[in-house]
Parts: sequence; structure tokens; C-alpha cells
Amino acid sequence: MSTFSYLLFMPQWLSVLLLLGLFVACGIGLVLLLRWLLPDSVLQPQNDAAGFVFGAVSAIYGIMLAFIVINVWVQSDNAASTVEHETSAALTLYRDLSAYPNRAEATEALALLRGVTLSIVKEEFPAIQAMKWDAKTQASLATQHAFNRLWDEIRQITPQNLQEQSLFNEILTNMNTFAQFRVKRLLHARTGLSGSLWAVVVLGGLITIGFIGLFGYEREPVRMVHASVLSFVLGGAICVIMSLNFPFVGNSGIGPDGYDYLIKLAEW
Repeated sequence: MSTFSYLLFMPQWLSVLLLLGLFVACGIGLVLLLRWLLPDSVLQPQNDAAGFVFGAVSAIYGIMLAFIVINVWVQSDNAASTVEHETSAALTLYRDLSAYPNRAEATEALALLRGVTLSIVKEEFPAIQAMKWDAKTQASLATQHAFNRLWDEIRQITPQNLQEQSLFNEILTNMNTFAQFRVKRLLHARTGLSGSLWAVVVLGGLITIGFIGLFGYEREPVRMVHASVLSFVLGGAICVIMSLNFPFVGNSGIGPDGYDYLIKLAEW
């Protein structure tokens, strides 16, 4: 589990406050350290050269930060879209099975669909939201076993006329879609920024802030204000990245709302 991800389990206002406070404190601490090591008498003659390097570093870091923000935003949006398609397929599958004329064949499939739905809501989603899911966890194995039983039951349905054949084709299509988007959701839950990219984000931000300590200032409070503002802005960007990088985690994370609707609709 990522170090930053622990903050997502706190109230959102508290996690943002802590992360911003930590980043601002680290930024100011780094500037003070450089200020102590390099006095203004040494730095002021180098302001022009330091300004040129600072501009290049901040531009490169800004481009990388923008790219990472867009990347995690797209991944988060795709995860939300995947869950919507998955739950829509499950709801449509329920309606098709409910409308299937041969009630004897459809009843058992509906019972197994109920088991799959409840397993996803009560076992799989909580494991994902707690960042404790992988393919070998009990939650995943239980849900996959329920899925396999539902597949086996649907394969045993034998249409007797054109009406049943038409509905059966829709049932197979929706079952395939249901299974496909469930797998995509599980993949979204396992993807995210690598440790090396997190290092680029955090260390790159601290290096950018640290450059303020390489400028000679006539007034020290002005240096601290600049360091604080830059630290706050970069800390806010990291908050956004952290939130989007874990789309299923936290109070604002993606939940099984569509499945909850299906459970209420079917009175499961």
C-alpha cells in the first residue's frame, strides 16, 4: 500500500490539510537549510544564473506534473465509466432473465445472479476500497466462484422457440458484457502511479521549491512567503494526483451504487 494512500482513509478535509501542511513544512525546511548553508552574500551575485536554471527546472516539472494529472484523471474517469457499464449489464441481465418465458430455467439463474451481486457488494468492493484485493484473496475467489456457477447455469438454458432464442441471445450478450467490465474494474483497481513516478512528483516538487533557497533576497520574510505559496500550490497538485490515483478509495471513491440499485429493484 502506498504511503500516501493511508491519508485517503481519513476525512477528506483532514487528509488534505495534513498533506498540504507536510509539503509546506518540508519546502520551508529545505529553503531554510539552503539558506543556512549558502549566505546571501554568496547567492545574490548568482541570481541571474539561478533564475535561468529555475525557469528551466520549473517548466520541465510543470509539464511532467500536468501530464501525470491528466493521466490519472483519465484513468479515474475510465474506472468510473467501467463500473457504470458493469452495473448496467448486470441490471439488463436481471431484466432479461426475469422476462424469460421458461421460468424453471430462469429462476435458478436469477438466484445465482443474486449471489454474484451480493458477493460483489459485500466482499469484492469492500476489499478493493480497503486496498486489500488481489486475484488470490477470499473476496475475489468467492465472487469468481459465484460467476462460474452463473455461467454454467446460463449455458444449460435451452431455448424452445424464437422468442426464447432472442432473449437467450440477449442474456449471453449481457453476461459477456457483465464479465468483461468486471475484469476491467479489477484491473483499474490494481493500476496506478508507480513508485518511480511518485518519486518524480514529490522530489521534483521539493527541488523546485528548494530553488528559492538559491536566490539572494534582501528581505527574508519575502523568501518565506514565496516558498510557502509555491509549496502550497504544488502540495495541492499532489493532493489531486493522490485522490485520482486511487479512484475506489476514500469517502469520494467509486462505490457499488449501481449494484445497490439492482438489489433494491430485485428486492434481494
